[in-house]
Amino acid sequence: MMSIKRIPGKVYSSLAYYYRRLTSHWRRLPDFIIIGAQKSGTSSLYYYLSQHPQLRMSVEKEIHYYNYYLHHGKSLSWYKSFFPLLIRSRGKKTGEASPNYLYSEQAPVELRKDISDVKLLVLLRNPIERAYSEYNMHVRQLKRKDFPASFEEAISNDDLSIEGSRLYLVRGLYAGRIKNWLEHFSRDQFLFIKSEDFFQDPKKVLNEVYEFLEIEKIYPTNLKPQQVGSYSELSAETRAELDDYFDKSNRELVELLGDQFRW
Repeated sequence: MMSIKRIPGKVYSSLAYYYRRLTSHWRRLPDFIIIGAQKSGTSSLYYYLSQHPQLRMSVEKEIHYYNYYLHHGKSLSWYKSFFPLLIRSRGKKTGEASPNYLYSEQAPVELRKDISDVKLLVLLRNPIERAYSEYNMHVRQLKRKDFPASFEEAISNDDLSIEGSRLYLVRGLYAGRIKNWLEHFSRDQFLFIKSEDFFQDPKKVLNEVYEFLEIEKIYPTNLKPQQVGSYSELSAETRAELDDYFDKSNRELVELLGDQFRW
């Protein structure tokens, strides 16, 4: 029986895994990366782009090389193994999606060393909705007895080392994260997308993405949203509290990106 090799997020046969590693020298680096934000539609965008005939997406979503695996001994050759062979992707572009890149201080520094001309796509969702969505994702996934019983309990925890802490909120302070990235890449290398626009009219937003990536406007046959959760409404009291929490960062974001990102 063929042995199985574990790669983040998926299970591959050892033969396929070692083939990709052995041929990594002849594989390409991405032309574009979806760098965030988490729980803002990155799975759907990755899925839609994977259906485009002029694109070859990474074999794995969420490689997280520049915010994790690079710092744990993985080489650029390892990273390249997730992408198509040069000979099989002539005339096409390739990309990946690792939503946590947005939150990493070092990711833009290291990425610029390897791919200085990369294009960067950033989806930004109302930070309150983003935080609540992430909490509910963890409720579904973790199912632990020690997990905070409510979202309010989770965000009241100031210890960022604990799963289910105010880290849910910190990830929605977009302005500071984006400023960090803009220190390393020019503004014209970014496409900033309001997630609510993407959810409401994916074809319209895909049109902007296609223009940004300079590919033909060929739309997916399947526009079904990916990784969508179902959960109860957030209380008005909690929402009002979080409006105050995010107010300063949201105003800075509008100054950076314009009124489109006013929530």
